[in-house]
Amino acid sequence: MKTRFAALAIAFVMAILTIRAQAVVILQYHHIDDSTPASTSTSPALFAEHLEWLKQNEFSVMPLTEVTDKLRNKEPLPDKTVVITFDDAYSSIYKNALPLLKKHNFPFTIFVNTKAVDKRQSRTMTWEQLKKIGDQGTTLANHTVHHNHLVERNSDETQGAWIKRIEQDLRTAEKRIKEETGQHHKLLAWPFGETAPALEKMILNNGYLGFGQQSGAVSLLSNPAKLPRYPMGAGYGAMKSFPLKVRSLPLSVSDIEPDSGIAPQDGRIGPLTLHLHPGEWSASQVACYALGKTLDIAWQNKEKTELEVQMPDQLPLGRSRVNCTAPGPDGRWFWFSKDWVRLTNDGRALD
Repeated sequence: MKTRFAALAIAFVMAILTIRAQAVVILQYHHIDDSTPASTSTSPALFAEHLEWLKQNEFSVMPLTEVTDKLRNKEPLPDKTVVITFDDAYSSIYKNALPLLKKHNFPFTIFVNTKAVDKRQSRTMTWEQLKKIGDQGTTLANHTVHHNHLVERNSDETQGAWIKRIEQDLRTAEKRIKEETGQHHKLLAWPFGETAPALEKMILNNGYLGFGQQSGAVSLLSNPAKLPRYPMGAGYGAMKSFPLKVRSLPLSVSDIEPDSGIAPQDGRIGPLTLHLHPGEWSASQVACYALGKTLDIAWQNKEKTELEVQMPDQLPLGRSRVNCTAPGPDGRWFWFSKDWVRLTNDGRALD
């Protein structure tokens, strides 16, 4: 019996020690173009720099489906691994990004909002183009039909009706992608990165994995309904910070209170509590930031695995986040991000 307990203890310690190595960074792009809106654009020149840096620094660029297979099977994730994703199936991906990705033989994923493709909207790829690159190995996944704010409810809509409406939207998009390309992965990129606990529960019940727009590295302990991705538009992909992000490690959080991604109507969050998994960070070096300010941390237990922070101000309308980081080994940083959306008085989300 003692031998069995000792073996279990060793296995537990080894699992903790390998959390650092079980990290994958997912990058999120939209347009790869110099003439499209800056908030969702990365220039072709900067995108080329990103890819060249990954090659020169011997990072593995892995298909998203290989990473999600490992997550679903609870298999270790390889360190120094990056996944490249694009939201919205813009034509600049085909025109400007594809040649650069082919040059390096890097796999990538496009999350498709199907109505834009069906309507042949400007700056959007065609089904023929998507099918062509899909047949060449590109992963094509779900970004809903309409790319609406899924956290918004219709007038007088019950929670049950709201969830069913979003569920049907996902099914319709998944069906269209399968009809046109043959692909069917049950991977969802949340439009605008906005979620709510009821929506997250629904997609997990339907066998999906979800991807947000909050920063951080992915680990086996990440929330499978809202896996983190680093946005690369609006200056967030600048080369001065790119190495820091792709080398980041997960500051693994097991529980968040409150867990909702929808902020209270008045924008006042109250205390935010994070329950941290044991890791290689030092509690004395954990720092949290929000709304341009450094937050005071109050540790809630002697083990310093539970911390509480108070948001410094009322959250503005739209999307906000808190980031917590800690220095790690070899000049790397542990990173966690929690985001919210504050709706208007009539329940609308801002673009």
